[in-house]
Amino acid sequence: MRIRSRIAMVGGVPVAVAAVIAVAGGLLLARSERVYESAVLAGSVYRDVLAATAARIDYLQVAPADRAGRADRFETLSLSAASELRQLDEAGSARTHRPEVERATGVLARYVDQMRSFIQVTAANDAAVADMGLHSATLMALTDRARERQHAANVDSLGSLTEADKRLRDSREVVDGAHELREAMLDLQRAEAQHVAALGFGSGLHGGGQPLTAGDFRIAIDRLTATADRLQAVLGRTDPLVDRYPAKQAAARYAATVAGLQGAVADLRAADAERDAALNRFEAAAQAAAGRADANADDGADDGADSGHHASLGERMLGEQVLRTLPVVRALVLTGTLGRQPDVTYLSSLLPTLRPALDGLYRAQARTADAQRALESAQRAGAEAAAAIEALTARILMVKSTGYTAIQDEVVQLIAYAIQANDTEQETQNVAVVALRLGRRAADAVAVRDAEEADSIVADAGTLLATVRELPMSPLLQDEVLAAIRNWRDSLRRTADGLRHLNQLLIAMDRDAGALVETARQLDETFREEAARIGELLSRILVIGATIGLLLAAGAAAVVARSISRPVLRLQRQMTRLAEDPLAGPIDGTRRQDEFGAMARAAAFFIREIGLREQAARHAKDRADRALEELRRTQADLIQAEKMASLGGLVAGVAHEINTPLGNALMGATHLQDRLAEIGQLAGAGNLRRSEFAEFQETSEELARLMVLNLRQAGELVQSFKQVAADQTSGEERQFLLKPYLEDLATSLSPSWRRAGHSLRVECPEEIEIDGFPGVLAQILTNLVMNSITHAYREGQQGRLLIRVDAPEPDMVDLVYTDDGRGIAQPDLSRVFDPFFTTRRGSGSTGLGLHIVYNLVVNRLGGRIAVDSPPGSGVRFTIRFPRRFATDNISLTPAISSPQEQ
Repeated sequence: MRIRSRIAMVGGVPVAVAAVIAVAGGLLLARSERVYESAVLAGSVYRDVLAATAARIDYLQVAPADRAGRADRFETLSLSAASELRQLDEAGSARTHRPEVERATGVLARYVDQMRSFIQVTAANDAAVADMGLHSATLMALTDRARERQHAANVDSLGSLTEADKRLRDSREVVDGAHELREAMLDLQRAEAQHVAALGFGSGLHGGGQPLTAGDFRIAIDRLTATADRLQAVLGRTDPLVDRYPAKQAAARYAATVAGLQGAVADLRAADAERDAALNRFEAAAQAAAGRADANADDGADDGADSGHHASLGERMLGEQVLRTLPVVRALVLTGTLGRQPDVTYLSSLLPTLRPALDGLYRAQARTADAQRALESAQRAGAEAAAAIEALTARILMVKSTGYTAIQDEVVQLIAYAIQANDTEQETQNVAVVALRLGRRAADAVAVRDAEEADSIVADAGTLLATVRELPMSPLLQDEVLAAIRNWRDSLRRTADGLRHLNQLLIAMDRDAGALVETARQLDETFREEAARIGELLSRILVIGATIGLLLAAGAAAVVARSISRPVLRLQRQMTRLAEDPLAGPIDGTRRQDEFGAMARAAAFFIREIGLREQAARHAKDRADRALEELRRTQADLIQAEKMASLGGLVAGVAHEINTPLGNALMGATHLQDRLAEIGQLAGAGNLRRSEFAEFQETSEELARLMVLNLRQAGELVQSFKQVAADQTSGEERQFLLKPYLEDLATSLSPSWRRAGHSLRVECPEEIEIDGFPGVLAQILTNLVMNSITHAYREGQQGRLLIRVDAPEPDMVDLVYTDDGRGIAQPDLSRVFDPFFTTRRGSGSTGLGLHIVYNLVVNRLGGRIAVDSPPGSGVRFTIRFPRRFATDNISLTPAISSPQEQ
């Protein structure tokens, strides 16, 4: 049976009993008619109060859009009950019970006022719940934006990774080409050596090696030139300074020297052949000369010749002597030293028949020597050309291998950043899941009017705030997400306060409703008792009828109340137990077909869904906590590396700047030393004149003044750098005057901005004193100045940098840094503080400078930073921070109005 039917049954029993009594009284006594009218009025009051209570209960259970009808019904029933109480007060039969009627009228008026307050509080709660829904939708939209922005950052990172991979492949191709060119050069060198070794010097007349053909050399030269062409093409595609690596020219030069070497070897081989032929002719001529002398001797013995016999004998003897010197002659000719031993060829020159052959030997030896010198010259030229290729490939390998390693490191960093960005996107999604879970818990708490649960959700929202505050996301978007969560939490806090007030009103209204029902019931019973005493004849019947009616009404009310209260209490106890432990067990009553069965099924579904999502959220949170810890360590390492790089640049600049005054001081001291030596010599010789001493004194004073001036300038530079560097590296807290410290910092940075042709001016009141970490302030301003020098101006453009400080409040300091450079593009203003965002990644920028500035201002100074860049008017950074650096000042720092606030 439905609840409405049960309530109608409870109200119908008294109505039926009252109707029976009224009919019986009208039939019996006219006097009892007024009493019965009063009883009817009391019963109507009783019914209206019960109906109004039911309308109040329905008012809470229906949707906010349907509550107006329930409120009108309650107002109508309360007005009806008030009208009936007035009629009952005016009835003659109720004069003796007027105090009870007046008391019931006052309670009813208070009950109506409480209901109106109840309606107002409920409307406020509904508005707060609607605000929570709007803020929740805003939070979901912001987390979607955060994920989309992170996705865009991932796409940018992927593009950078792709570009780095292309440069890595290009560098690898250049290195491989250099190795191939060197291998081709070495192969050609080995071919040259084999070709020359084929001449076989010292191994016989023709040598024992195998010479290379022109085709072999053509293959080696074509390989060398083709490798050089490929390397030159790759360099032209990947290196803008390709003219520094003339691979094609070096290969062409070496190929030309190889061709010259081939010609020299061919000439030497021809000269060797001619030399061997000349030796053979000389030996044949010597043998012929010796044989002809023997024949003449035989003819003289047979024929008895006269004086001609003696001449033939002399030639024969000389020919035999020449034959004995032939091995020596051969050795001298082969070594090219025949002309250095004239005594060896002396006998040969005495024979007329040997002179032509001897002259031929001299000519062949001279040609062989010329061919040998040409070969040596060609070998030297080839060695020089090969050395040039070796030096070129060594230079290419040294430069490109270093670049290849740097690109590999960049690829590793980009991959690490992509992993970190993916973790950040996952953490942002987890924030949305947690916010959705808190929203559902809040809806359940509001539905059951559980203020304590709402307070617990408010505390959990504070934990979510802390989690979002630690996320490495865009500062502007992070502020919007934090604002949405804070607004949602504030709305929930107001709702919790309204629930407490609502519960208090419910208690008071239940108490007043009980009093009204009890008063109406007492009046009803009283009037029935009076009617029973008037009708003596029918008193027993009326009493029995009234008793039966009351018993039926009470029994029906008890049964109905028990049938309603027991399922509600049981469901309440089970919901409380499951709220503490979602796995405590199932909810009873899910198979019922009435309103309690629907409530039990809905509660079981919500508990099961909450348990599953809470378990998934817990696992996701554990993974996110580990990723966040790793991110914090990586971020700390990057910030420390950037700080050390900044300090290293400062050291180099100061070292360059201090060189000028020290050099001037050294020059003055050297000149003074020379003048002292001259004056000493003049004084020792007794030739020192007063005018010379006066001139020396004047010169010494001028030199001393210049040395003191330059040394004081160098000392000021060292002192400024020493203080700034100590503050940046130590990180100690101390009190310091702001203006002198800023001037020392500007002096320490002067090598950087003065070398670039810029000017830096400091405007600060004398009396501002800071209690905190000067190294943090130095790191912030160093990054801002170096950022302007690097990004704000074109090459050769002079700029004006300004640091202006004032104190708008006793405990706050405003520091404004400006430059008059090209400024920041409007689309980039919202991303300048993001990590790894830079517009000059190809020039070596890391994109961490302004991100470190933001972290130092917010986390170390306890302040806020804003950036503004009107088109064509430079950039303006406004930093507001407390005079005493402390983390508890972060929440007290007022906001700064700016188009882009971080």
